[in-house]
This record gives sequence, structure tokens and C-alpha cells, in this order.
Amino acid sequence: MNVIGKKVRKVDGQELITGRAKFAGDYRFPGMVYGSVKRAGVPAGRITKIDADAARQLPGVVDVLTAADIPGPNLIGVLPPFDQPLLASDEIRYDGESVVLVIAESAEIARRAAEKVSVTINPYDPILTVDDALAPDARKIHETGNVTFTKKLIKGDAAAAFEGADVIVEGVYETSNQDHAYLEPETVCAVPGRRITLYASCQSPFHIRGHVAANLNLPASSVKVVQASTGGSFGGKDDVATEIGALACIAALRLNRPVMIAHERAESMIGSNLRHAARIRCKTGATKDGKIVARDVNVLLDGGAYASESPFVTMKTLIHAAGPYTIENLFVESTTVYTNKTYCGAFRGFGVPQVTFASESQIDELADKLGMDRLEIRRLNGLKAGDANATGQVYQQSVGLQETITKIAESVETSAPTTEDDRYLYGTGYACVAQGISNGAEGVDVTGASVQMSQDGSVLVGIGLTELGQGSRTVWAQLASAILGVSLDRVSVRLVDTDGVHDSGPTVASRSTTVGGMAVLKAAEEVKKSLVTMAGLMMKTDAENIELRDGFAILKMDDNARIPIPDVATAAYWTGFPLMNLAFSKAPDADYDHDTHQGDVYIAYNYGTHRMDVRVDKLTGQVKVLNHLAAHDVGKVINPLGLEGQIEGASLIGFGFAHMEKIRYRDGIIQNANFADYALPSIKDRIPTATIPVEDHNPTGPFGAKGAGEPPVAAAGAVFANAVSDAVGVRFERLPITREDIVEAIERGNHD
Repeated sequence: MNVIGKKVRKVDGQELITGRAKFAGDYRFPGMVYGSVKRAGVPAGRITKIDADAARQLPGVVDVLTAADIPGPNLIGVLPPFDQPLLASDEIRYDGESVVLVIAESAEIARRAAEKVSVTINPYDPILTVDDALAPDARKIHETGNVTFTKKLIKGDAAAAFEGADVIVEGVYETSNQDHAYLEPETVCAVPGRRITLYASCQSPFHIRGHVAANLNLPASSVKVVQASTGGSFGGKDDVATEIGALACIAALRLNRPVMIAHERAESMIGSNLRHAARIRCKTGATKDGKIVARDVNVLLDGGAYASESPFVTMKTLIHAAGPYTIENLFVESTTVYTNKTYCGAFRGFGVPQVTFASESQIDELADKLGMDRLEIRRLNGLKAGDANATGQVYQQSVGLQETITKIAESVETSAPTTEDDRYLYGTGYACVAQGISNGAEGVDVTGASVQMSQDGSVLVGIGLTELGQGSRTVWAQLASAILGVSLDRVSVRLVDTDGVHDSGPTVASRSTTVGGMAVLKAAEEVKKSLVTMAGLMMKTDAENIELRDGFAILKMDDNARIPIPDVATAAYWTGFPLMNLAFSKAPDADYDHDTHQGDVYIAYNYGTHRMDVRVDKLTGQVKVLNHLAAHDVGKVINPLGLEGQIEGASLIGFGFAHMEKIRYRDGIIQNANFADYALPSIKDRIPTATIPVEDHNPTGPFGAKGAGEPPVAAAGAVFANAVSDAVGVRFERLPITREDIVEAIERGNHD
């Protein structure tokens, strides 16, 4: 246990900072060629002609592929309905739609040739808003209509409960699209052979393998996917990695040459999924003592042209719209709608940031209307062990919300400004969050992991989940190190190779530590049994008298009686004790009513409370974050350094979501598909986040741990909105709250 709870540097840190890590774009193979796609360039229409003659005649062009050249079904998608073509053949549903793939001797030639492809499109009037999409006479974007997915959550009788409320607050809250903005754009490299091998910057290698096999009309056993070092994902390298991975593999088999496809930044932004824009109508009722008695929520999500992971996001907004509060009467309806814009899918938080902004805004409004302290109203209504949450699920432990509120309440107050200056406004915001851990209602949650010890005492861990920069390989190494008693530098965790590990589903839902960690722990425990049994035979004692620690098998009764673990491993090998184990961790299946969504959904929740103090410049609208405290119930801290990185990084994404980032459309065309015009937090915008861990043991996670990768996004976005609203004295109901918005609100207030 000497590594559990200790600050540990990332096990892959050296290879990353020295440049030894091999990203997808670093691969080179003899005869390699490059691919680039011709995109539609219009948001809606029907293809009437494709003319690629000019592209074919460009020196260096090797091949041109259209939808007719796809051996299998021309479909991709994360979830049913699989409604997205690999290459468009008739309908165009968004500007970034891929139509033609050009293969050339260099990436530059491929791009120039793609520009020369002529695609004649009979344009339609694009449908660009959820209101237009839902209009009775709206053109159907898909044959099934314009509703992607819709669900309801019903608990108690919200309509009747509002009759007994002393105070009711209502509002409509809107959020914008957000780009993932990872530093490494999407890249894949396909290499033909006896089997096709795809090296990919990706999030779900097994998902890609299945789609590539289908698109190639081959069995999955004919496809191997190797995860290259991946420079960030946050949900974004799922759909698009599948798209370009399948295209590269089709071209590689067709030409019998390695094919690389690497997006430039603009392609990454117009051709891959975004965070859903949302419009949320929320109504909350409470008694005069501050107890919330009812909430009614309607969520409309703009899903763009294709379904992607919209069904999952819809479910997440539905289940999390009540926030981390005890509310006996709820009615929530959540709907995702097709529009002729870039499709939306997975993004860190999966819809929780949008509904948390609405929920936490209304908690502040209730407090103000009742004359209550804004933190106290959260404490009064906050979930505790034994309470039923929005789906009626009851947890008897690992419900640490109240302690996170206490930690924030006990935090040191920000010093008041030393001099009076009319130029600045000061405000403080609070926000609470709960986010489900595991796939939950979204599907079966199984992870497989292997742990193998060599005769020299080194350990190799394999797991079907991916390392995307979040530090999971370090956590898994710590778990194996703790169980097997070897130092951390003796443990290696390999990147995913679909030939070498079991399918563990997508790396989403903050499940890597919780579900993935349990699989590693179980596998390591089986290897430990062989080691302590062998050491017991060597010391002529029972196995239960042996502990593995500090690189030795040690007799518990006599610390001096010890055998180096490599000697024990060697003896175990020659004796026939297994030193490798494959174990599975399966979360309990969700058990709920699909009409009301009442029942057991997630194995655990991460709970958090944030506080933010801001200074607002009245002249420029500039916001300076003076103080940001983030308290989260993480069950058990495995690596404090990794936890700090997760919370700081997620909080910065939430800050960007709430203050800066906005995809700007004009007539269905993205206008700011670059990092110059898309306002993205830089290192200079880093907010001073202080991480405050709360450890409320989670029985479903390794050593009691649970994931923390997503919840801070939602809490940080909501707390920023509340802090700025407090400073300006105006309730902002739309994100992002830009400098222009702030100046306009101040000027409007001055005129009033």
C-alpha cells in the first residue's frame, strides 16, 4: 500500500517529455501514401454529380475513392441508429460531410487534389435551429424525422407539488457548442498485410475494429487496432477516428500500401463531433424554509446532422437535471434534435455541464428569493447516504456531498480589495454537482485486464481501456504495485492492442479507475496468490503468513525473514504456479423502468462542491478568477498528483465552456474553425484551482476509489456563471458569458 494515496509522477511521463512516445503521426512505413477528403462545403442538399478527373490528373495522386468503392455497408456510428455514411453518396446533411477520399504520395498533394474534386450539389434550405427542426412542416433531415432521441424521467407528481410551493423560480438557459480542442488532431495509419493493422489516435480501439471490419466486409479477426500515444481526446476521438480509420484501411487494402490520414485543425473542428448546444427550460419550487419540493425540466439538445452518442447524452441530461439534491417530485423530458450542423457526440461531461448550469442557476435564484445563504440552501437539499436521488436510487455509503459542502464552507475567505476602485466588481459563486460513474443506463459495463509477472519480478499490465493523457496507466500501475509488493518502476502498462487485451468497451463515463481499476486489482490478486503460496512453501509456513512488500516476500511474524520477489517468481514458474491472470470487472446491470427512469442506474456518483471568487472589470468585461476551490468526493485518492491534474484540467474546460468558447455559425457554416478565432483558454487563462479531496469509501472501486475525470467540468462552468452573476448583479442565462455580454449587461443596468 506504500504507493496508494502517494503523489506519483505519470509512468509514461518520461517518454512523453523526451519525445520517445510514438503518436500516430510519427509512424512511417515503406511506400506510405496519404489521404485527404473532399468535404461538402454546404450544410444541406443532394449530390447530383461528382467529377474527380482534375484530381486524378494531378501528379502524385494515386487513387480517388467514392462511396461506391466501400466494400461493406456505407455506415458508421457509435450507437443505433447507425445513420452516418462513411462517404456521402446522395444526401448532404452538414458542411463538413466527407464525400470523396483522395490518396496521394504526400499529404500536401492529397489536400490540393481534394480541392480539385468537383461535387455538384442541389442545395436545400438548411435547418439550423431546434425550433425549425421541430416545426410541423419541417423537411425531414433523416427518413425517421428530426427527433434523434427523446426520454422522460418521472418521480412523484411534480405538477401537484408545485401547488404547495411557497416560492417558484423559472428560467430558460442556453449553452453553446464547444470543440474538444485537443493538441493532437485526429490521425490514423493503416498498414496492409495478412491482416490489416491500424495505428490510431483513438479512444475506443475495439469500436474502431468492429466498424473497420464491417466497412471492409471482413470478420473482426482480420483487423488489428493498435492505440498510438494519444494527445488528448475528451470524447472527440471516437466517431472521427472510426471514420478516418475505416477510410485508411479501405484505401490500404485497395492499394496494398500503408495509408495515413491526418487532419489539419480546421478539418478537426468542422469534421468531428462537438459538445451539444442546449436550451433548458427549468422550473423549481420550494417551501419558505428552502426545501425544494418540485422541479420540472425540458431539455432540447441540438445534435447536428447525425446521432453519434446523442442517445447517451440525452440520458445523462435526463438523469442529472435534478442535480445532487433530494427532490421528491420531478418531471424531466430530454430530447435531441437533428439539424444541418456539425454532428454532436461525446464530450467530457456528456450533457451534465449543460443541465448543471441550469440547475445551479436556479438554486442561487431560490436562495436569493428566500433570503437564504446560497451555500446553506445547497446543504439543506443536498443528498446524504440513505436518500433517494432523482432515479430513486439509494446509496448507503460513498455519498460525500455534504462533506464537500463543509470543506468549502470552512475554506479561507478571499481577501477583500485593499483599495476602493469603482472600476471593478467582485462576486462569489457556489455550485454543486453529482455525476454518475460507469456506463449505467447507457449499457453493459465490463472491463478485462491481465497482470503478468516475469521471473525477474517485473510486472506487465494489459487492459482494454485507453490512456488519453488522464493518467490511467499510472493508476493501474499503482494498483498492481500495491498488490504485488514491487516498486512502481517494475510495472509496465501497455497501450491497447486489440490482439493483446480483451474488449473493455469505450473509455468514457469516468470508469477507468473504478471499473478498470477493479479488473486490474482482481488480476493482480490472483498472481499474488501464486507468489504467497510459493513463498510459504519456501519458508515452510502457510501462505497467509506471507506479505508482499518492498520487493520481498516477508514473513509477517519476522520482518527479517524475507525472500526477493524475483526469486519467488522464478521458483513459482518452475513449480508450475501461474504468474499471469486475466480478470474481469463487471458493474451491476442498471435496473430501472424505461418509461419513468426510476430504479438503480449507476454503481456510484462523484459528488462535488466548488467555490469561485471573481473580479470583473466594468470597462472591458474582463474576468479575473481570484480563487477557485474544488472539493470532490473521490472515494479514495489513488494518486493525489493525478487527481489534481484531472480536476484542474476539467475545471479549465468548464471555465472555457462558461466564458470563452463558442462555435460561430453563419448559414450553417462554421466561421471560426481555427485556434486564432475560436476563443480557447491558454496557459495564461489558467485559473487558480485548489483541489480538496473528500474520501467517502466506494465499495465498487479499487481501495474504495471512484473516478473524477468529468464532474469538475460541470461544476466549474456553473460556479463561474454564478460568480459572475453575483458580481454584475444580473442573472446570466446563456453560456458562454463573454466579455461583450458582461459589458452589455453592465451598461444596460446603468441605463436602467
